[in-house]
Amino acid sequence: MSVTSGDRSIRKLAAFAGLAIFFLSPTGAMAQLGPVPEKLNLFQLVARSELVAHVRVRSGSLKYAIVEVQEALKGTAPFPVLRIAFRDFNFNRDPGEDQIIFPDGQGEILFLVPHGRNARRRRDREKNKDLYTLFRGQEGRITVPAEGPGVLLEAIRRLSEVSRLDPTSQVENLEGLLDSPNLLLLQTALAEIERLRTPRPSLLFRLIGFLGSHSTTLRIGSLRVMALIFASGRIGDESLDGARAALAAALERARNDPDETVRAQAVASIAVWPVRHEVQGELQAIAGADPAQAVRYEAEKALFKP
Repeated sequence: MSVTSGDRSIRKLAAFAGLAIFFLSPTGAMAQLGPVPEKLNLFQLVARSELVAHVRVRSGSLKYAIVEVQEALKGTAPFPVLRIAFRDFNFNRDPGEDQIIFPDGQGEILFLVPHGRNARRRRDREKNKDLYTLFRGQEGRITVPAEGPGVLLEAIRRLSEVSRLDPTSQVENLEGLLDSPNLLLLQTALAEIERLRTPRPSLLFRLIGFLGSHSTTLRIGSLRVMALIFASGRIGDESLDGARAALAAALERARNDPDETVRAQAVASIAVWPVRHEVQGELQAIAGADPAQAVRYEAEKALFKP
């Protein structure tokens, strides 16, 4: 069969379309350029921002958002009214990522870094003293919740204090935050303790208490920190009672927690208990009986580990 020039043209167009789809698709070649940036916890956002401010949006329709500073939670605002550069983030956002908008009158917590301060002319640098941009784009803002900003503001003020300390004191103060009644502070402190990989066995009884929380995030965070302690090799005679109590609490969550993500994390935490034969039977039972595939998979994966 002969191939006409029209057929060849159609084939070229089809090949080009296929390449275009491959390169433009989120799962195509462009997705392989590097790892997805790590999402920061609230403490990291506070610590890495130069200015953290509670603001009210005066106008969000201009080139820059114009905001009135209600309170500087970290750092010092140079003026009571600031300009916020944000439109570049909208031009460069990932597929499916929401646009950044600033509705007039809305309350926001903004995590900010200076913008336009590297201009070559001094006059331009002076002109931009009131100009900031969002740290990490969309991550650099939290809309004030409808029920009020009290819990959020308290958490950020306290985290700002901790961020100014030396690293050793930061760890001690993060552990101290685990006594706070502020749920956001508890969740953030656990996330940062886990990230630093520095939990001490003395925390175990407090972690056990969090497993009764209504917050799924807090229960999972507690189990993740427990897992670090179980796997650390730092459980001595003085902390053995606390470790066994934590293991019993994790087993109870693995069997009975109503949320399958909590049960799956509980199984992952049990799996790193240093005396394997003490948890083998429980893992086998969960692998055969849990109604959720994710939980069964976690148990089966643990059973295959040496």
